[in-house]
Amino acid sequence: MIDLHVHTSRCGHAEGAVAEYAAAAAAAGVRTMAFCDHLPLPAGYPSGYAMAWRELPDYVSEVRALAAECVTSGGPEVLLGVEADWIPRHEGMVAEALDAYPFDIVLGSVHFIDDWAFDDPDLRARYAEWTPDRLWKRYFDDLSRACASGLFDVMAHPDLVKKFGDRPAHGLRVWYEATADAFASAGVAVEVNSAGLRKPCAEIYPALGLLRACRAAGVPATTGSDAHTPADVGRDLSAARHLLREAGYDSIMVFRGRVAEEVGL
Repeated sequence: MIDLHVHTSRCGHAEGAVAEYAAAAAAAGVRTMAFCDHLPLPAGYPSGYAMAWRELPDYVSEVRALAAECVTSGGPEVLLGVEADWIPRHEGMVAEALDAYPFDIVLGSVHFIDDWAFDDPDLRARYAEWTPDRLWKRYFDDLSRACASGLFDVMAHPDLVKKFGDRPAHGLRVWYEATADAFASAGVAVEVNSAGLRKPCAEIYPALGLLRACRAAGVPATTGSDAHTPADVGRDLSAARHLLREAGYDSIMVFRGRVAEEVGL
Protein backbone atom coordinates (compact mmCIF):
# COMPACT_ATOMS: atom_id res chain seq x y z
CA MET A 1 0.00 0.00 0.00
CA ILE A 2 1.31 3.45 -0.94
CA ASP A 3 0.16 6.58 0.87
CA LEU A 4 1.72 9.74 -0.54
CA HIS A 5 -0.33 12.30 1.41
CA VAL A 6 0.02 12.40 5.19
CA HIS A 7 -0.06 15.44 7.50
CA THR A 8 1.10 16.08 11.06
CA SER A 9 0.26 18.55 13.80
CA ARG A 10 2.70 21.02 12.26
CA CYS A 11 0.15 22.01 9.63
CA GLY A 12 -2.08 23.51 12.31
CA HIS A 13 -5.19 21.44 11.67
CA ALA A 14 -3.98 17.86 12.20
CA GLU A 15 -2.96 15.73 15.16
CA GLY A 16 0.10 13.63 15.89
CA ALA A 17 3.86 13.55 15.37
CA VAL A 18 5.81 11.89 12.58
CA ALA A 19 6.73 8.81 14.62
CA GLU A 20 3.07 8.16 15.40
CA TYR A 21 2.20 8.29 11.71
CA ALA A 22 5.02 5.91 10.80
CA ALA A 23 3.86 3.44 13.44
CA ALA A 24 0.30 3.69 12.14
CA ALA A 25 1.53 3.16 8.58
CA ALA A 26 3.38 0.00 9.59
CA ALA A 27 0.28 -1.31 11.36
CA ALA A 28 -1.90 -0.54 8.32
CA GLY A 29 0.42 -2.29 5.86
CA VAL A 30 1.62 0.91 4.18
CA ARG A 31 5.04 0.22 2.69
CA THR A 32 5.75 3.72 1.33
CA MET A 33 4.46 6.96 2.84
CA ALA A 34 5.09 10.64 2.16
CA PHE A 35 4.69 13.38 4.72
CA CYS A 36 3.17 16.36 2.92
CA ASP A 37 2.51 19.07 5.48
CA HIS A 38 1.33 22.39 4.10
CA LEU A 39 4.00 24.79 2.88
CA PRO A 40 3.82 28.11 4.76
CA LEU A 41 1.47 30.66 3.25
CA PRO A 42 2.27 34.25 2.26
CA ALA A 43 2.04 37.02 4.82
CA GLY A 44 -1.52 38.12 5.46
CA TYR A 45 -3.10 34.67 5.31
CA PRO A 46 -4.64 33.34 8.52
CA SER A 47 -2.88 30.79 10.69
CA GLY A 48 -4.16 27.26 11.08
CA TYR A 49 -3.99 26.29 7.42
CA ALA A 50 -0.23 25.65 7.15
CA MET A 51 2.97 25.48 9.15
CA ALA A 52 4.81 28.70 9.98
CA TRP A 53 7.97 29.61 8.06
CA ARG A 54 10.06 29.11 11.19
CA GLU A 55 8.86 25.49 11.35
CA LEU A 56 9.82 24.48 7.83
CA PRO A 57 13.51 23.63 8.51
CA ASP A 58 12.58 21.57 11.58
CA TYR A 59 9.87 19.76 9.63
CA VAL A 60 12.36 18.78 6.94
CA SER A 61 14.94 17.62 9.49
CA GLU A 62 12.36 15.66 11.45
CA VAL A 63 11.05 13.76 8.43
CA ARG A 64 14.54 13.01 7.12
CA ALA A 65 15.63 11.71 10.53
CA LEU A 66 12.58 9.45 10.68
CA ALA A 67 13.28 8.21 7.15
CA ALA A 68 16.80 7.19 8.16
CA GLU A 69 15.51 5.53 11.33
CA CYS A 70 12.94 3.52 9.39
CA VAL A 71 15.62 2.22 7.04
CA THR A 72 17.46 0.63 9.98
CA SER A 73 14.35 -0.44 11.91
CA GLY A 74 12.54 -2.01 8.97
CA GLY A 75 9.70 0.50 9.12
CA PRO A 76 7.87 1.89 6.10
CA GLU A 77 9.77 3.86 3.50
CA VAL A 78 9.37 7.52 4.49
CA LEU A 79 9.49 10.22 1.83
CA LEU A 80 9.84 13.96 2.34
CA GLY A 81 7.01 15.82 0.69
CA VAL A 82 5.10 19.05 0.96
CA GLU A 83 1.69 20.31 -0.10
CA ALA A 84 1.90 23.76 -1.63
CA ASP A 85 -1.09 25.96 -2.28
CA TRP A 86 -1.57 27.68 -5.60
CA ILE A 87 -1.81 31.37 -4.80
CA PRO A 88 -1.54 33.72 -7.79
CA ARG A 89 1.33 36.21 -7.72
CA HIS A 90 3.23 34.17 -5.14
CA GLU A 91 4.79 31.63 -7.49
CA GLY A 92 8.29 32.95 -6.84
CA MET A 93 7.95 32.49 -3.10
CA VAL A 94 6.81 28.89 -3.58
CA ALA A 95 9.55 28.11 -6.09
CA GLU A 96 12.24 29.47 -3.77
CA ALA A 97 10.99 27.38 -0.86
CA LEU A 98 10.78 24.23 -2.96
CA ASP A 99 14.30 24.71 -4.30
CA ALA A 100 15.71 25.13 -0.79
CA TYR A 101 14.94 21.59 0.40
CA PRO A 102 15.38 18.04 -0.98
CA PHE A 103 11.71 17.18 -1.37
CA ASP A 104 10.77 13.83 -2.87
CA ILE A 105 7.28 14.92 -3.89
CA VAL A 106 5.43 18.22 -4.16
CA LEU A 107 1.65 18.19 -4.11
CA GLY A 108 -0.12 21.17 -5.62
CA SER A 109 -3.55 22.18 -4.41
CA VAL A 110 -6.16 24.89 -4.62
CA HIS A 111 -7.75 25.70 -1.25
CA PHE A 112 -8.29 29.44 -1.70
CA ILE A 113 -10.48 31.42 -4.03
CA ASP A 114 -9.19 34.93 -3.45
CA ASP A 115 -9.24 35.23 0.35
CA TRP A 116 -11.78 32.43 0.89
CA ALA A 117 -10.63 29.03 2.16
CA PHE A 118 -13.59 27.36 0.53
CA ASP A 119 -13.04 23.93 2.10
CA ASP A 120 -13.14 25.31 5.66
CA PRO A 121 -16.41 24.19 7.29
CA ASP A 122 -16.47 27.38 9.34
CA LEU A 123 -16.66 29.43 6.12
CA ARG A 124 -19.30 27.36 4.39
CA ALA A 125 -21.81 30.22 4.44
CA ARG A 126 -19.86 31.94 1.67
CA TYR A 127 -21.05 29.34 -0.82
CA ALA A 128 -24.23 31.44 -0.97
CA GLU A 129 -22.20 34.09 -2.81
CA TRP A 130 -21.64 31.73 -5.77
CA THR A 131 -23.70 29.66 -8.14
CA PRO A 132 -22.26 26.14 -8.58
CA ASP A 133 -21.43 26.92 -12.22
CA ARG A 134 -19.48 30.07 -11.37
CA LEU A 135 -17.68 28.38 -8.50
CA TRP A 136 -16.66 25.35 -10.51
CA LYS A 137 -15.46 27.52 -13.39
CA ARG A 138 -13.30 29.59 -11.07
CA TYR A 139 -11.95 26.56 -9.22
CA PHE A 140 -11.04 24.57 -12.31
CA ASP A 141 -9.58 27.61 -14.05
CA ASP A 142 -7.32 28.12 -11.02
CA LEU A 143 -6.46 24.41 -10.94
CA SER A 144 -5.40 24.54 -14.60
CA ARG A 145 -3.23 27.59 -13.95
CA ALA A 146 -1.72 25.86 -10.96
CA CYS A 147 -0.64 22.76 -12.83
CA ALA A 148 0.72 24.87 -15.71
CA SER A 149 3.03 26.70 -13.29
CA GLY A 150 5.53 23.84 -13.34
CA LEU A 151 5.81 23.96 -9.54
CA PHE A 152 4.07 20.69 -8.72
CA ASP A 153 4.48 16.96 -9.31
CA VAL A 154 0.95 15.90 -8.37
CA MET A 155 -2.35 17.76 -8.19
CA ALA A 156 -3.97 16.84 -4.88
CA HIS A 157 -7.71 16.22 -4.35
CA PRO A 158 -8.40 17.67 -7.81
CA ASP A 159 -12.15 18.16 -7.40
CA LEU A 160 -12.02 19.47 -3.82
CA VAL A 161 -14.67 22.03 -4.80
CA LYS A 162 -17.28 19.26 -4.42
CA LYS A 163 -16.45 18.77 -0.70
CA PHE A 164 -19.78 20.05 0.62
CA GLY A 165 -21.83 18.61 -2.22
CA ASP A 166 -22.17 21.73 -4.39
CA ARG A 167 -22.09 20.73 -8.08
CA PRO A 168 -23.42 22.11 -11.34
CA ALA A 169 -26.51 20.32 -12.58
CA HIS A 170 -24.97 19.75 -16.02
CA GLY A 171 -21.70 19.92 -17.87
CA LEU A 172 -19.37 18.02 -15.54
CA ARG A 173 -17.81 16.21 -18.49
CA VAL A 174 -16.61 19.55 -19.91
CA TRP A 175 -14.75 20.38 -16.69
CA TYR A 176 -13.34 16.88 -16.41
CA GLU A 177 -11.97 16.71 -19.95
CA ALA A 178 -10.48 20.21 -19.81
CA THR A 179 -8.82 19.44 -16.49
CA ALA A 180 -7.41 16.14 -17.72
CA ASP A 181 -6.00 17.87 -20.81
CA ALA A 182 -4.41 20.54 -18.61
CA PHE A 183 -2.81 17.89 -16.40
CA ALA A 184 -1.50 16.00 -19.43
CA SER A 185 -0.04 19.15 -20.99
CA ALA A 186 1.67 20.09 -17.72
CA GLY A 187 3.04 16.60 -17.09
CA VAL A 188 1.60 16.32 -13.58
CA ALA A 189 0.01 13.30 -11.93
CA VAL A 190 -3.51 13.17 -10.51
CA GLU A 191 -3.97 12.17 -6.89
CA VAL A 192 -6.64 9.64 -5.97
CA ASN A 193 -7.40 10.87 -2.47
CA SER A 194 -9.54 8.73 -0.20
CA ALA A 195 -10.30 11.56 2.26
CA GLY A 196 -13.36 12.53 0.24
CA LEU A 197 -15.09 9.48 1.66
CA ARG A 198 -14.81 11.10 5.09
CA LYS A 199 -16.29 14.43 3.94
CA PRO A 200 -19.88 15.56 3.21
CA CYS A 201 -19.51 14.66 -0.47
CA ALA A 202 -18.82 11.02 0.59
CA GLU A 203 -16.85 10.42 -2.60
CA ILE A 204 -13.19 9.90 -3.38
CA TYR A 205 -11.35 12.83 -4.96
CA PRO A 206 -11.58 12.76 -7.96
CA ALA A 207 -14.93 11.46 -9.14
CA LEU A 208 -14.81 8.49 -11.47
CA GLY A 209 -15.65 10.68 -14.47
CA LEU A 210 -12.63 12.92 -13.89
CA LEU A 211 -10.35 9.95 -13.25
CA ARG A 212 -11.51 8.29 -16.47
CA ALA A 213 -10.80 11.51 -18.35
CA CYS A 214 -7.31 11.60 -16.83
CA ARG A 215 -6.70 8.00 -17.87
CA ALA A 216 -7.87 8.75 -21.41
CA ALA A 217 -5.48 11.73 -21.55
CA GLY A 218 -2.53 9.65 -20.33
CA VAL A 219 -2.24 11.32 -16.92
CA PRO A 220 -0.43 9.15 -14.33
CA ALA A 221 -1.87 8.74 -10.83
CA THR A 222 -0.84 8.51 -7.19
CA THR A 223 -2.75 7.53 -4.05
CA GLY A 224 -3.07 9.26 -0.69
CA SER A 225 -5.20 9.11 2.43
CA ASP A 226 -4.75 12.81 3.28
CA ALA A 227 -4.50 11.61 6.88
CA HIS A 228 -4.78 14.29 9.55
CA THR A 229 -4.65 11.79 12.39
CA PRO A 230 -2.48 8.65 12.67
CA ALA A 231 -5.61 6.50 12.61
CA ASP A 232 -6.36 7.65 9.05
CA VAL A 233 -3.04 6.59 7.50
CA GLY A 234 -3.84 4.21 4.66
CA ARG A 235 -7.56 4.55 5.31
CA ASP A 236 -9.80 3.57 2.38
CA LEU A 237 -6.88 3.18 -0.03
CA SER A 238 -8.34 -0.16 -1.07
CA ALA A 239 -11.32 1.83 -2.37
CA ALA A 240 -8.92 4.18 -4.14
CA ARG A 241 -7.25 1.23 -5.87
CA HIS A 242 -10.65 -0.11 -6.90
CA LEU A 243 -11.55 3.26 -8.42
CA LEU A 244 -8.25 3.35 -10.29
CA ARG A 245 -8.90 -0.06 -11.80
CA GLU A 246 -12.45 0.97 -12.71
CA ALA A 247 -11.00 3.98 -14.54
CA GLY A 248 -8.56 1.77 -16.44
CA TYR A 249 -5.34 2.21 -14.47
CA ASP A 250 -3.08 -0.72 -13.63
CA SER A 251 -0.24 1.26 -12.02
CA ILE A 252 0.52 4.36 -9.98
CA MET A 253 3.56 6.58 -9.48
CA VAL A 254 5.89 6.95 -6.52
CA PHE A 255 8.12 10.03 -6.42
CA ARG A 256 11.65 10.01 -5.03
CA GLY A 257 13.79 13.09 -5.49
CA ARG A 258 10.86 14.44 -7.56
CA VAL A 259 11.39 11.67 -10.12
CA ALA A 260 8.42 9.43 -10.84
CA GLU A 261 8.67 5.63 -10.73
CA GLU A 262 5.82 3.44 -11.89
CA VAL A 263 4.61 0.64 -9.64
CA GLY A 264 1.82 -1.82 -10.25
CA LEU A 265 -1.47 -1.69 -8.42
